[in-house]
Amino acid sequence: MITDLQPFYEKKISCLYCGETFTTKKIRSRFSAAYQIDADFCPHYKDNQYNSLYYHVSVCPSCGFAFNSEFSPDFTPLTKNAIKTNIADKWQSRNFGITRDLKTAFETYKLAIYSASLKEERHFVLAGLCLRLAWIYRQQKQLEDEQRFLKLAIKEYDASYLYSDFVDSWSEVRILYMLGELNRRVGEYKQAINFFSKIVNHPERNQDRLILTRTREQWALTTDEYRKVNPDDGSST
Repeated sequence: MITDLQPFYEKKISCLYCGETFTTKKIRSRFSAAYQIDADFCPHYKDNQYNSLYYHVSVCPSCGFAFNSEFSPDFTPLTKNAIKTNIADKWQSRNFGITRDLKTAFETYKLAIYSASLKEERHFVLAGLCLRLAWIYRQQKQLEDEQRFLKLAIKEYDASYLYSDFVDSWSEVRILYMLGELNRRVGEYKQAINFFSKIVNHPERNQDRLILTRTREQWALTTDEYRKVNPDDGSST
């Protein structure tokens, strides 16, 4: 007899910090199909019960260290000590490996951002955590918090671009696009146009036709939005 496939499954995880093995829930992709994806790749779901963003972060129940698949396994003695002092020594055991709601999803991201900061993770990793948290706020129509974390994501993506710590994960064209689109979303239109223009003139622009097409669309949208809020600005954008 074939049993019905369940939306959730258990995944074994080894904590990067303390080495303990624990299980956490994940959602099968067929149950978390988005009905809409925004220009910055934010997915929208009809049923947040199967919102895959809620399960992006793993939290060790033994020590409280929170991380995702993009964290490196390497720690310096200084960062290990910082995590011990600020997280592990204060941790009261909790199990985040169960079905999550909005509140627990928020908690996991904030723990992961704190963990990544103490660990001195790549700017690219911190940016991705801030961006996904902004997406969850957007899904809840909490504009002020969404904008706050979009700005934090921009700050980290800017640093990632400056120090090229994104190269093992994204192309330069893709990070330029994300910087353009996120700046547009926080009203920094001239910055957004600057990043979009770098893509159109980039020697590798044709290697990602989707990003190139979206760049042209979002550049046009950004220019229109800028002119609406700055009707008397005669400068060229």
